Amino acid sequence: MLRPRTIKEGSVGLFALLGLFIIGGIALWLRGGGFGNPGYQVLVRFTDASGLQVGGPVRYRGVPVGRVAKLIPGSNGILAQLEISSTQLRIPADVQVEISRYGLLGEAAIEMIPDRQLSEAALAIDPLSADCTESGKILCNGDELVGQSGSQLTNSVARLAQAYSDPQFVADINATVKSANLAAARIATMSEEITALSKTANQQVRGFGRTSEAIANAADNASLLTSRVNQVVLTNQDHINRTIEEASLLMVNLNQLVGENRAQVNLTLKSIETTNQDLQAIGREINTAVATINHGLAAIDTQKLTRDLALLMENAAVTSNNIRQISADLSNPTLLLTLQQTLDAARLTFENAQKITSDVEQLTGDPAFRDNLRKLVDGLGQLVSSTENLQEQVYTAHTLERSSQQLRFQLDHQQQLALYYQRWGAVNPMGTSQGQWGQLAQPAKIKLSHPGESNLTENFSAPAGKN
Repeated sequence: MLRPRTIKEGSVGLFALLGLFIIGGIALWLRGGGFGNPGYQVLVRFTDASGLQVGGPVRYRGVPVGRVAKLIPGSNGILAQLEISSTQLRIPADVQVEISRYGLLGEAAIEMIPDRQLSEAALAIDPLSADCTESGKILCNGDELVGQSGSQLTNSVARLAQAYSDPQFVADINATVKSANLAAARIATMSEEITALSKTANQQVRGFGRTSEAIANAADNASLLTSRVNQVVLTNQDHINRTIEEASLLMVNLNQLVGENRAQVNLTLKSIETTNQDLQAIGREINTAVATINHGLAAIDTQKLTRDLALLMENAAVTSNNIRQISADLSNPTLLLTLQQTLDAARLTFENAQKITSDVEQLTGDPAFRDNLRKLVDGLGQLVSSTENLQEQVYTAHTLERSSQQLRFQLDHQQQLALYYQRWGAVNPMGTSQGQWGQLAQPAKIKLSHPGESNLTENFSAPAGKN
């Protein structure tokens, strides 16, 4: 009975001791201690250790490596004794030490922030050895550092409250807010303007698209017109050549006719000029006689008047003879036949000019060229109808001669134009536009010159008639 009781009491005592050892180990573990892992101590001096307590963690590069073993207050600061858990940790001698607080309710901790990497020689030094202090490369047991208090949340809140209580700061904030509101309004206005500008740009882009389509259609129409004009030129080439040959033959006949009748026309002109001079002389003598009669009615000289009348009668007889000679010339069958041939040639010229006009109009379609030919035809029509008197007949001869020169120039011009169209159509069938045709068919000025007459310069676009 006694033995079982003793065993029970011994077991209870052993369990109690075991519990004490476990509790002590847990307490030692919680305080950072350990067995078989000696550490070393470092002293850090702070001017302010607000929030720092004994047992507070010590962190190196953000990882706990020890604890605050003791806080020793002094007149000029607080001396904190730090225990580094392991001597295997080498800390640079110039490490920065400061107090930091994590969160609003977090406890204060000491942060060690190194500025450099340790070399292999520094890592081989033992913090507990006697040579550690002399090397000065790492923290040794008993070294003293100067720490920084760090930023405290309460101090920051106090400074923030003080800043917000400053009227100047509040006024600056209000001005900044007003400026921000004004900038926002301007930005809104600018965004509206940008939106309107984008709409306008879209409309312009659509307008450019329509313009490009119109240009493309115009280019297609120009190409089609060019191909049709080239086809018309190639189709009517034989007809153009025949027209040119007929016009050449007409010009040869007209030149022969004008050359044959030039002597008679010149003789007639000389007769008319002589008659005109005689008539002018008679007019001057009549004026002289009238003046003499008006001024000499009071003292009439009968003999002088008789001589003046006799002279006047002689001049009248000479004039009558000249008029009789002109009448005889007009009644000459040869001259009448010549005038008839001239009128027939003019009529033939009129018909050929109409044919040439229709051919050229079909070929080019140029309104200016058509108007010029129409004016030429009207002039030739006036030439046909101008048979009332001798002056108009003589003017008809000169008009025919000038017309021959004009037709010769027009013939050369049409030959050059046809040759140019043939060469251009052979080299570039699609390269001739209506604007270029209009430029090639512009009227030109010609200069006519006859022996014994003054040089005459006429524009081909002027009507071929009497002014």
